[in-house]
Amino acid sequence: MHCGTNKERIVPALSRILASGLLAASIEAQAAEEHEGPAGHPASPYTFGLLYRADVLSNVSGGLKHGTMALGNLDAKADFDLDRLAGWSGVSAGVHAIWSHGSKPNRYLIGSLQGIDNIEVETNTAKIFQAWIEKQWLDDRFSVRFGLYDLNSEFYVSHCSGIFLHPSPGIGSEMAQTGVNGPSVFPVSSVAVRLRVRPTAETYLQLAVLDGVPGDPDNPRGTHIQFNDGDGTLRAAEVGFIPSLAKNAETLGLSPTDKYAVGVWSYTARFGDLTETDAGGDPLMRDSNRGFYVLAERTVHAAVHGGHVDAFARYGRANDDLNPLSSYTQLGLVATGMITSRPADQFALSWTQAHTGSKYRQLVPGSDRHESVWELTWRTLVNDWLIVQPNAQYIVNPGADPGTGDSLLLGVRFEISLEK
Repeated sequence: MHCGTNKERIVPALSRILASGLLAASIEAQAAEEHEGPAGHPASPYTFGLLYRADVLSNVSGGLKHGTMALGNLDAKADFDLDRLAGWSGVSAGVHAIWSHGSKPNRYLIGSLQGIDNIEVETNTAKIFQAWIEKQWLDDRFSVRFGLYDLNSEFYVSHCSGIFLHPSPGIGSEMAQTGVNGPSVFPVSSVAVRLRVRPTAETYLQLAVLDGVPGDPDNPRGTHIQFNDGDGTLRAAEVGFIPSLAKNAETLGLSPTDKYAVGVWSYTARFGDLTETDAGGDPLMRDSNRGFYVLAERTVHAAVHGGHVDAFARYGRANDDLNPLSSYTQLGLVATGMITSRPADQFALSWTQAHTGSKYRQLVPGSDRHESVWELTWRTLVNDWLIVQPNAQYIVNPGADPGTGDSLLLGVRFEISLEK
């Protein structure tokens, strides 16, 4: 399998894959919360949630074309405590459906290698995105999850970065580009088994083995589960440290934001080299499609009135013999509740840079060495069900193409949520 022979094939594929695991990760965190019943009553054994996001984005400078487009995504999710519902000790289950619709602003207006919006998909459709069952032992010191699985719901997750519209704060750009049909992240998932061990309250080790080709690359509409010869598997491992999970975290005043993690991943299938060929002129096949990532986030300022500023940093590398991007770096700041009268408001700034590999630049002559994105956003709570989020992005070298002018993208996200 090789990545095509020209930029026209590579850029749309990357944009589709990079249309963000971030959304699914944020929903996972939101829907996992149990709602407390009346005083004296336990939390509900199930949660149901609807989340609708609608984005209006306008490219006012540079890029492929000036214009305004709208797109949307509906998430419907249910989680069940089967211990309380059916007496299955330590067992829980979940199902997550999505409906993506609307325009394709990156495809038609920007042409970014990394994408610009974490709900943009290549093909509008409705599907079951996740459907899993999980068993826990020893007070969640050990757990196993099986089913349709979003890798970015538990791997490569930075909690404070979920505010951004850009896809890269979800699954890193260098990993999101990989595979025949992308890794198992929004909007296409595959069957997987995930194991997690917690040696201590604040440390964890998790391993996942996933079908190497999510969905059906030839039919992106609806939900597809296939196990074809040659698919291979995607294997991922992550070890992390979350200080606030310590038993005395509240006494020590540890921030719930702080997290440090390192992950590695690899495909078992073979992939074609971007430029090198064998004696027959076919792409040289390699079994080295792998990479790693590191991430850290920390509260760097805590105000007396309860507001705080969090910082995060992420870095990842992938094999650029087989993939267009060789590495990805992201830095960001997120300020929450810094205005006393607006405790739920968040202001955030991030900088992202994706580096192209030498073989991609050889494959697409004239390509630049990087594509960079600055993003500034403000997330404001209007009421208990509506959030409005103005957003601005400045994309430097869209598509790593020096012939495409730097783009200024302005927009707003409307987020409507309902949980029971």
